Amino acid sequence: MKKIYALCIFLLIVISFSACVNQKDTDTQCGECPQFAPPPPDWCKNGTIVPGVKDECGCQMPAKCEDKS
Repeated sequence: MKKIYALCIFLLIVISFSACVNQKDTDTQCGECPQFAPPPPDWCKNGTIVPGVKDECGCQMPAKCEDKS
């Protein structure tokens, strides 16, 4: 009887652990995407505007300015 009890507890631990491993990271829960204001017209005067990439939630990130040099 003790062996069955120990086996049940072991199985519960294994199932709980595998559930935690398969669970998504709680820090990356996606809500609404942030809204960014457009930059001023002369923001990237001496560079090239590079569109922002999408983050892990599919939200568009702000554009960046790269120097032409």
